[in-house]
Amino acid sequence: MVRLSSPVTRIVVSRVSALLLLAFAAGCDRSPVPSQAAVNADREPPSVEVPARVVTISPPQYRTRATLLETGGKVQFDEDRLIRVHAPASGRVVEVLAAPGDVVEPGRRLLVLDSPDLGAAKADYLKALSDAERSDKAFKLARDLYDVQAIALKDVRDAENDDRKAIAERERSAARLRTFGIGDDRLAEIVRRVDSGTRIDVVAPRSGVVVERNVTSGQIVSYGTSDTPLNLFVIADLAHVWVLADVYEPDIPRIKLGQPATVTPPCCPHDRYEGAVTYISDVVDKDTRTVKVRVVVPNRGRALKGEMFVRVAIATGSNRVLAIPQSAVHREEEQTYVLVAGRPGDYQRRPVTVGADMDGFIEVLSGVTPEDRVVTTGSILLKNAAK
Repeated sequence: MVRLSSPVTRIVVSRVSALLLLAFAAGCDRSPVPSQAAVNADREPPSVEVPARVVTISPPQYRTRATLLETGGKVQFDEDRLIRVHAPASGRVVEVLAAPGDVVEPGRRLLVLDSPDLGAAKADYLKALSDAERSDKAFKLARDLYDVQAIALKDVRDAENDDRKAIAERERSAARLRTFGIGDDRLAEIVRRVDSGTRIDVVAPRSGVVVERNVTSGQIVSYGTSDTPLNLFVIADLAHVWVLADVYEPDIPRIKLGQPATVTPPCCPHDRYEGAVTYISDVVDKDTRTVKVRVVVPNRGRALKGEMFVRVAIATGSNRVLAIPQSAVHREEEQTYVLVAGRPGDYQRRPVTVGADMDGFIEVLSGVTPEDRVVTTGSILLKNAAK
């Protein structure tokens, strides 16, 4: 037993005891405080209240999608509408009258050429014309003499043969003049010695755009001296262009004539040019192991330029795929998801794997089924509150 030796000690002990009794009584009356997790477990999931008119819910649907073969290609001028202008004779260029980018019509003067060959051709024509007149008179005289039995039949036949040769030479020399651009109306002037110049007007044979010029004033050009003559001008019809696409060997059986194709320039991915396959090469390139496939497309605004690299998508067939509107798809932190509706006011994020775009829709490879109800309109208002 502990004895309290002094009144002060007894007072302190009594106070401590009283405090301990009060603390014990308070502990007996206090009820346990529930945890935050227990409170949240008893509550209902939060609902999102959004006006119904701004939210559209619909199930994924199967849609028909064209199967595409995508590859690269290069733009070329339409060879069926391309004109290469060569020198009609040897000579010196006096004047150049057209430049690259000019739109020309048939008969438009491109350059003026001073050619001694033209003077020689005119002289040959005059000589051939004189020889033809003389041989014609000789043939008529021979027939008259034969009628009076003054000469033999052999002499008549010789005169007739000479007349035919002279006529052929006259036609040949006239045809030579036509290659210089001289029409029949100017032949009469040559006969009257009115037209004796040596200048040739080189004109455009058809309409188009000058895409290449390889001649300057004062240049000497030659005719008939090479198997590959110099192209003085190249004129192209740019209303349509060719696109030569490269198709690898395993994909060749998928390509057929007439298949629709879409050409997209890399500079303008939203500009598409629709065309069709018109030619499939029969030769495989030994270096690239590809086949050239030609697609003809209209060239709106002359936007497609020669030698331009483009993307080519050839429609090789079709299949049915599950798709949803693009407005239903969200991308956040490298995750792609949609909002799937449950009971009223309850929306859940559902990760999905998507494929190609389809005119406002997008292909769904996994994540949802036709039985799910996907928020297609107004989902941006719900994604922050959805679980």
